Amino acid sequence: MRRAFLLLLPVVGLVAGRAVAQAPAPRPVLGGVVLSGARQPLAGVSVLVRGTTLVTSTNAEGRFLLPELPRGPLTLRFELSGFVVTDVAVADTARAPLQVRLLSTRPPVRTRRN
Repeated sequence: MRRAFLLLLPVVGLVAGRAVAQAPAPRPVLGGVVLSGARQPLAGVSVLVRGTTLVTSTNAEGRFLLPELPRGPLTLRFELSGFVVTDVAVADTARAPLQVRLLSTRPPVRTRRN
């Protein structure tokens, strides 16, 4: 009995070691700031990860955070009424925070000289 236990112990160790080695790595977190064309922070911008159900929005300072992202390349979509919908391809989510600028769909205001 003792010999069977001693023979079985290394097998159990190998199986347990493989299970730990195959545990998924922590998912990356991605964040950044969204600015207007005039470089002002934009609050309330919807930030969507294309092809997933992940979505968040920017805070009063234009900042956003997307936790638990899938691995691999991503496309983020930024949407806010009055601004051009913007897609940004992200190849590596471990990079520095993103800075995204949205362009207004409103024509510029022109002043008339008399």
